[in-house]
Amino acid sequence: MKFLQFIVVGAIIGLIVGMLNLTSYTIAIAAVVLFIGIMGNFFYVTMYTKNLKKIEKVIKSNRKNPIYRSLQLLAEGTDEELEESLEAILKKYRNTKYEGTYGALLAMMQGDFEQAHRYNERLLHKEVGQYTNYIIDIVAGKEIEDVPAFKQSWMNSSIEAHKAFMEQDVHAFEDFSKQATEQAKGIQYYGNYYTFKRMRNKLSEDI
Repeated sequence: MKFLQFIVVGAIIGLIVGMLNLTSYTIAIAAVVLFIGIMGNFFYVTMYTKNLKKIEKVIKSNRKNPIYRSLQLLAEGTDEELEESLEAILKKYRNTKYEGTYGALLAMMQGDFEQAHRYNERLLHKEVGQYTNYIIDIVAGKEIEDVPAFKQSWMNSSIEAHKAFMEQDVHAFEDFSKQATEQAKGIQYYGNYYTFKRMRNKLSEDI
């Protein structure tokens, strides 16, 4: 929670105390309930909602964090601005779990697929790392066969969407990209929506 939100919570509790003359025990309970409510809403928006406006509000309110900044630029920025935001993430989160994910994304944008695989190696024990491994190969132009069924269904649809993109199959891309977006939730829904929007724009330019 941001410092400003703590101040707001404190101000609200202060008003309640002043108006109702509540005991310290009741004040403590009210503070906990209010805190849980705020954090619960944040968790719901980032993990479960498909409301883009709510997700965008959370992202913009946290845009000083380079990860949220990159999400904002995914929707609004140029490729160059997005690359710069990914570089800022790598600078801040060096040798952390974020380095593998965002390093692979940056390397793919720069066309360095060997480097993308090197970044992604530390994530191969997770489903997201295995998924990213296939995406790297597809974008690199390799033939992909025998893709396993991932537990997260959006990953399966996303792989097919990326294959259709590389083959410039507009109809298949539209079908699978929509499926991949609708099957995701929260920040992933937002990420899929704007990733495929950017890909759709590039596809229309190439045809």
